[in-house]
Amino acid sequence: MRYLVSVALLFFVLSTTAQVRVMSYNIRNSNANDGVNKWSKRKQALAKVILNTDPDILGTQEVLEDQRRDLKKLLPAYDVFGAGRNNGKHAGEHCAIFYRREKYELVTGGNFWLSQTPDKPGSKSWDAAITRICTWVKLKDKQTYDEVYFFNTHFDHKGKEARAKSAALLSAMIDSIAGDKPVIVTGDFNFRPDSEGYSTMTESNEEVSFADAYSPDVPNYTACGFNVSNKDCSRIDYVFYSKHFIKDKYTLHTDNNGTYYPSDHLTISSDLRIKRLKI
Repeated sequence: MRYLVSVALLFFVLSTTAQVRVMSYNIRNSNANDGVNKWSKRKQALAKVILNTDPDILGTQEVLEDQRRDLKKLLPAYDVFGAGRNNGKHAGEHCAIFYRREKYELVTGGNFWLSQTPDKPGSKSWDAAITRICTWVKLKDKQTYDEVYFFNTHFDHKGKEARAKSAALLSAMIDSIAGDKPVIVTGDFNFRPDSEGYSTMTESNEEVSFADAYSPDVPNYTACGFNVSNKDCSRIDYVFYSKHFIKDKYTLHTDNNGTYYPSDHLTISSDLRIKRLKI
């Protein structure tokens, strides 16, 4: 009898579809002098976009401590993990990761800096203008017991060398932390698809390579500024995923009030499934 129960449990785990909806959102820091688009005037609309998208895991960028606290209240079904890039506590912008607590158990997590000394809080290297960080978590699905690593980052906005080196560092760190386990990467990479950094992330190498979740039937941009009439846009925000997943959907969310978007970046989401063994 015990054998039959074990076989039935194994069949359930192998046959259950492990689905995950992931989202990446640069929410624009609250220190910016944005006038009518300052954080207090748009945080409710931004949270509504997230709630309507209903992600299982959300990677955010430019999150200051007041914004982290606000989002924690506005997104009550989610727990949050992350640290401020200035000191590894809560000073400076976070690349905070929100995950649905009903679905996931946090196994472990951490942060590293995009520099030649990745374990040193506040460090920067190469031609980077400011300190940059990557936050990661290992999550276990409470129903299927699948474990997934989720990395979320924000590359430098000025340093071309820094972006290329950061992509190489990120790839190496993922290989060191996650090995051959399922990995999802989100972030504002501040590079376009024709860049060296993008090639590092997506081309096969000795460490790891990822597929870009983008679909060609979707508009090819994410960063447009607040004004909906702006046409000078570029695609610098991404969802990347490892070979362990099948992509079902990619969405660019263009929610707005007729004049402004809730952030100067549009948010993107992707529906992924872990590949299953056939029995």
